[in-house]
Amino acid sequence: MNNLNTIKGQIVRQNNQEFVLGIFTIKQILKFTKYTKRLIVSYDEDGKPVYNKHVQREVEANRVEKIADFLINDPLAVFPTNIVLGIPSVSIEEQIIHSENIIEIVFNDSVYTEIQKENGDVFITIIDGQHRIRGIEIAIERLKKKIDSATSTIRRSDSSELQEILKKANKRLTDLEKIELAVSFFIDPSLEYQAMIFSTINRTQKKVSQNLVNSLFGLDSNDTPQKTALEVTLALNTRSASPFYKRINLYGGNYAKNQSPPLSQATMIRSIVNLISENSREAENDRFKKRSDLMKKSDKTNRFLPFRHFYYRNEDNIISDILFYYFSAIRKVFVDNNGESYWEMNNNSIDNILQTTVGYDALLKILCDILKHTGYKHDISQLQKVEFYQNYLNRARNIDYSNREKYPFSTRGKNILYLEMSLQIFPENSLENDDRSYKLRELLSSDRN
Repeated sequence: MNNLNTIKGQIVRQNNQEFVLGIFTIKQILKFTKYTKRLIVSYDEDGKPVYNKHVQREVEANRVEKIADFLINDPLAVFPTNIVLGIPSVSIEEQIIHSENIIEIVFNDSVYTEIQKENGDVFITIIDGQHRIRGIEIAIERLKKKIDSATSTIRRSDSSELQEILKKANKRLTDLEKIELAVSFFIDPSLEYQAMIFSTINRTQKKVSQNLVNSLFGLDSNDTPQKTALEVTLALNTRSASPFYKRINLYGGNYAKNQSPPLSQATMIRSIVNLISENSREAENDRFKKRSDLMKKSDKTNRFLPFRHFYYRNEDNIISDILFYYFSAIRKVFVDNNGESYWEMNNNSIDNILQTTVGYDALLKILCDILKHTGYKHDISQLQKVEFYQNYLNRARNIDYSNREKYPFSTRGKNILYLEMSLQIFPENSLENDDRSYKLRELLSSDRN
C-alpha cells in the first residue's frame, strides 16, 4: 500500500480465473475493510449498496474470542493462510497493470470514509476470513481499553506495576498492527462466485454444509436469476465458437474512471439479471421466488424484460443462444475497410467502443429493441440464427465504430452509439413518440459547446 487509497499486488491466474495477491499489515487492512453483519448483494443505478434483508452474517463469538486471546497472549502468533476479499468495481477509481503482472488499484475515497462511520458501508467485503478479521478487531479493542485504563489510573497513582502493564500493552498493540497478512482480492465477484470461493477454500480443510454456504451468502439452493446469469456467462466464456470466448476477463489493461475495461464477469451477470428482474432491489427479492412467480411483472414498471419470459419457462438455453447468435452477428457484420471485425480484440488491446463495457451495454439495448420490434415470443427458432440478427444489423454496418472522438469510452459515447445504431436500424418516426434524433443532436452539440 503506497498511499491511503492505493493497493498493489501480484495478478495470479488459476484455471482461467484471476485474482490479486498482496501483503498488508493488519493496520492497513483495517483501513479498507472490517467485519460487518450486513451483506451487500448488489449496487443500484447510483452505485449505492443494496443489502440482503434476509441475512445477517454472524460469527461464532467463542471462536472470535479465542483468536483475540491468541493474538494478545502469544508473541509468536501467525496467520499463514490468506484472507480473501472482494472488491466491487464501483469502489475502483483507477486500475493500472505494470510489468511482471503487478497491478495497482486506487480505491474511491468513499471506501475509507464510510468504514470510519459506525454504520457505514463496507465496500471491500470479506469472502473468507471473517472470524480472523473480527478476532483481530477484538484484540485491538481489548488492548486499547487496557491502555486507556492503565493511562487513566497512572494519572492518579504513579505505579511501576501499571507502568509495566502500559508498556507491554502498547508494545503488543504496535506489534499486532504490524503483523503482515497474505490477502487475495477478487474483482467484482458475484454473490454466487463468492459462495463458490468460500466453499472451495473450506471444503479442503473440513466438511462444509451447503446450507451454511447458502445462509452465509444469502443464497437459495433453488434456481435464481443470478445463478442462471452466472451459468450463461460461464458457458459463453468457455465455448470456443462463442463471441465471448475468453473475452470475459477480470482485467485487460490500464484504465481510469469513466474508461471501460474489457467485459467483466460481474458486469455480464448483472446485464443478464437486468433483463430478468425489474430492478436491482427486485433482483434480490427474486432470489427467493420460484421461477413461475416471475411470470408477471408488477404494475410499477414498464421496462421490457425479454429474458424474464425464458427464465420463468425454464428455458435458460434460449437466453444463452440469443446472446451467442446476436453477438456472433455483431462480430460478422461490423468490419472495417480491411475486413477486420471491430468486435475482435488483438492482444487484449481496446481499439474501439464495441470492445468496451459501454459498447456492450449499447449493443444489448439494440438487442432489446430488435426483440421488442419482432414479437420475439412467436418464433423462437428465429432467435437461434445468426441471419436473423444480421438482417437488422446490416442497416448499421457503415458506421465508423473506430471513431474514438465521436464514440468516447464513456456513458456519453454509449448513448451516441446506441442512438446512431437505433436510427440506422429503425428509421426516424418508425417508433412511437420518437425523439431519438433530437436526443442525438443534443449529445453531439454538447461536445462543441
